[in-house]
Amino acid sequence: YDRVRASVGEMLAVIAEPVVAAPVVRAYGIAVRTQERVDAAVWANYRANIKAQTITAGAFSAAVLVGGIANAAVLGIGVWLGVAGELTAGTLVAFFFLTGLFTGPAQMATQVISDAQNAVSSWRRVLDLLDTPADVVDPAGSGTRLPSGDLTVQFDEVSFGYRAGPLVLDSINVTIEPQQRVAVVGETGSGKTTFAKLLTRLMDPTSGRVLLGGVDLREVSFDQLRGHLLMVPQEGFLFDASLAENLRYGSKEASEAELVEAISRLGLGDWFASLPGGLDTQVGQRGESLSAGERQLVALVRSALADPKILVLDEATSAVDPQTELRATRALDRLLSGRTSVTIAHRLTTAENADRVLVFDQGSLVEDGPHEDLV
Repeated sequence: YDRVRASVGEMLAVIAEPVVAAPVVRAYGIAVRTQERVDAAVWANYRANIKAQTITAGAFSAAVLVGGIANAAVLGIGVWLGVAGELTAGTLVAFFFLTGLFTGPAQMATQVISDAQNAVSSWRRVLDLLDTPADVVDPAGSGTRLPSGDLTVQFDEVSFGYRAGPLVLDSINVTIEPQQRVAVVGETGSGKTTFAKLLTRLMDPTSGRVLLGGVDLREVSFDQLRGHLLMVPQEGFLFDASLAENLRYGSKEASEAELVEAISRLGLGDWFASLPGGLDTQVGQRGESLSAGERQLVALVRSALADPKILVLDEATSAVDPQTELRATRALDRLLSGRTSVTIAHRLTTAENADRVLVFDQGSLVEDGPHEDLV
């Protein structure tokens, strides 16, 4: 049953993967290969189940067979003794009854043991999951409150490595002042995204501290932290619901008037007017009814409704058409006004517009200053 549970997990993973990656499967014409992987996983689960049920059926059948042999023995010996005049019919019936009292529970025990093994195996999988240590622990009610007003971000000798791998960031020391626009640049694998994840506490540093307003992020509850600091990913994920419901992930109490006002405040009124259903427009699964650029616009409006003091952006305008990029850039300028921002920059223009540029190389902060000075 342990093998059955493991095969179920592997089978579900193999089935779920091509569902999410259906466009890639179609684009590269690998439907047959994908089907073969799914079939192999299903058959592995099938064989594990067959083996488990075969053992279960064998054990139960053995108990039934033993019970049948016992009854046959009682009957044969009882008839032989009865013919010899040494046993009465009533005594023989009593022996049959006593034999059933012994063999019945034994037969039932095989089924109980089988069901118990199945349950224990499932429970063991649950315990393995529960015993997995959390990478990031929420202090919740025991957390330290952040000070009011503008907050300074500080990295104090921060280093980070994934598990047993080498350090991705090494001894990072940097202070970001309130309302400062910071661009983070560097080659792929230089540590830019890790820097952003540590700032938003999607991960904790291996050593050192990340401070927000002088408070270690590990001492701040998630609810309070998310109220002050928000990350906007490169791909704005949308849920299968209306535009209004997706926007309310930024502020669940926002009225329709507040939603429209937030859209207008970011200068996106013309785009909103082009939507056929307005706030009731259904965006589809993962926002498939909207273009990639429009999904990013929704993410920006959602961020404006959340109204954080610090925004971390993974180059929110890097994968959109020129017209949408113009809208997004205009919206970003308004969104970032009066806020601290940290942007993972993939374009030179993003670095040029920042107050300060942090340059990462192989996990180290190698340059820090305004774009003009670094040039």
